[in-house]
Amino acid sequence: MLRGHKAGVTSLAAGWAGRGSLLLSGSDDQTCRLWDSRAGKAVRCIRGFVEEITAVEFAGEHSLVAASGSSICVYDQRALDVVSHATESAASRFTNSGGGEVQALSARGDFVALVDDDGRMAVFDITDDPLSNALVPFAGGHDALAGCVCIHPNEPVIASGGFDRQVLLWDMASETKTKAFIAGSSDACHNDADAGRRQLVNPPFVYALDFAPGSGDGHASQLVSGHADGRLMCLGDDAAFSWSACHRYSISALRFVRARPDILATASLDCTLALWDAESIINPDVETAPDTAATVVV
Repeated sequence: MLRGHKAGVTSLAAGWAGRGSLLLSGSDDQTCRLWDSRAGKAVRCIRGFVEEITAVEFAGEHSLVAASGSSICVYDQRALDVVSHATESAASRFTNSGGGEVQALSARGDFVALVDDDGRMAVFDITDDPLSNALVPFAGGHDALAGCVCIHPNEPVIASGGFDRQVLLWDMASETKTKAFIAGSSDACHNDADAGRRQLVNPPFVYALDFAPGSGDGHASQLVSGHADGRLMCLGDDAAFSWSACHRYSISALRFVRARPDILATASLDCTLALWDAESIINPDVETAPDTAATVVV
């Protein structure tokens, strides 16, 4: 058990490559903490944020990114003291131009994507000068709060999910929306007796996203989304597969296990984690399992 925060932990990110043993957490106590998972302790603390931390992420080779309200601070991990001040220690500070509260971050290299509570999505380069590069959101967006975002690991594609039940795909080069998937219409869980009741209590808001390993690079892009009604959806180039009742309550997070890309891990507000065979989720045989997945042409 890693202890140190004085209030609820709102966000968590895992390092990669040379920072594979590190975790970065953000909290309602208005601090970020960098943890060494092998040593089992916090090695850095950034405090003094004006508001609670809503999202954290690792970016570039040495950068840490933390969102608090409409502000996004970038830190050079190498320059941090054991305890650092949020404003004084920031290498750069970006402001979400619309003023919306940042809800989630996703990074690939030096690029970071964000979504906010106004449903907008924007991208910035952590090496840019924040004074001369305002965070201008892409045209369009969600019709309600956007709560999750994911940059494709190989392609210039971003996915975002929102409380409007939509998963939107964006092209980074043209800064335009290219496709939209809507959960809870024709892909209803027709064989689940409790599906209607669950949708009334928990509509299929989109809470989590991850691209399947191997997407792109000549292979079809596959994106998996987790929803408030406990369903999983696999979104491909031509169709979407909806898996009902994967959890009894909202799916709060999901991730393909990087060391085992054949496994999809999901976490839920029903107090459980589940491990799934990734291949059966992203390439289901609906003819042999008609009661488990519903196919939606998009």
